[in-house]
Amino acid sequence: MSKAEMKDPAMKFQRIQGLFVTALDKKQIPAPQLIAPGGTLFYLIKGWDDLCVVEEAMGLSSLKPMLDARGVRLIGIAGEYIGHEEFTRDFWKGELFFDLEKKTWFPAMAGKNKPPTNTLGGLWHLMTSSAFKRVKGIKYNMDGDKGLSLILGGVWIVHPREGVVFEYPEKMWGDNVCVNKMEELQAAINGLKA
Repeated sequence: MSKAEMKDPAMKFQRIQGLFVTALDKKQIPAPQLIAPGGTLFYLIKGWDDLCVVEEAMGLSSLKPMLDARGVRLIGIAGEYIGHEEFTRDFWKGELFFDLEKKTWFPAMAGKNKPPTNTLGGLWHLMTSSAFKRVKGIKYNMDGDKGLSLILGGVWIVHPREGVVFEYPEKMWGDNVCVNKMEELQAAINGLKA
């Protein structure tokens, strides 16, 4: 968040006003319709195909009872449909929508910069993904990725009156809000006004 955004709630909220998601039925939904009265935690999912995403999705899903008690929606936004069934069945307990090919939400997370990418991390991921499969026994679906997992994601908490109250843009492959900023994330959730 910029210093100006931190001072001006309207400016914070403006960053997502023009965004939309696509549902599984291909219906497009404007971002403001996704924000519950208690707020919404948005998880911009880098890709289904790595252990770090699975770990982060499970960590955020563990917050669902706390979010539900506060009237806060838990929404994941992914760049592609392929692989979503296994992801939602095994790792993700929130709602799931799509920013196909990561054209709107992911650039907005980056602000004025281009969408955050980590080519070196992506190459490392490609070299080690088969090792993760063997070691952890988790199946990854890399079909149809088209390099989208090189565009990093992040987490936003958005409140209808306060705007963006928490932001965690991934800076490199392996970044995980649940590992690096869990206390701040929980404090932001607890600070939401009903």
